[in-house]
Amino acid sequence: MTITNPSRAATSAPSWLRERDVEAVAEFLDPWITAATTRPDHTEVPLLGTREWTEADPEVQLAAVAVFVIGCLVERDPIVIAGRLAAEVAVLRTARMAAARQASHAISAAGDWSAVARRLIQRANDDQPRRSPR
Repeated sequence: MTITNPSRAATSAPSWLRERDVEAVAEFLDPWITAATTRPDHTEVPLLGTREWTEADPEVQLAAVAVFVIGCLVERDPIVIAGRLAAEVAVLRTARMAAARQASHAISAAGDWSAVARRLIQRANDDQPRRSPR
């Protein structure tokens, strides 16, 4: 098949199939990522759109955008890009649930719950004579 109008054929191809110079883009975006990840406070690059991202400094927000852009450029299929983002969200939720579970275990281990139960029973028993029968 001979293409008579090459510019028309190039524009008719889906955008995710066009060739990209990923190295040039990565070279441009790498300073953003480096600036955020080499900070003295050891900031992690948050996932786009999360609470951590919205509360982050502009420098960290730009690094997160840069990481996402590079990830999208490396992948060619939009379904894979969406799946990768969904997987990142699932990992983030799983990590938060694990942290909440560990915190609840630490809280429950810190208290003497049998003593608390004894005090509640004793308080209930002490209140009974004060109540007038109906």
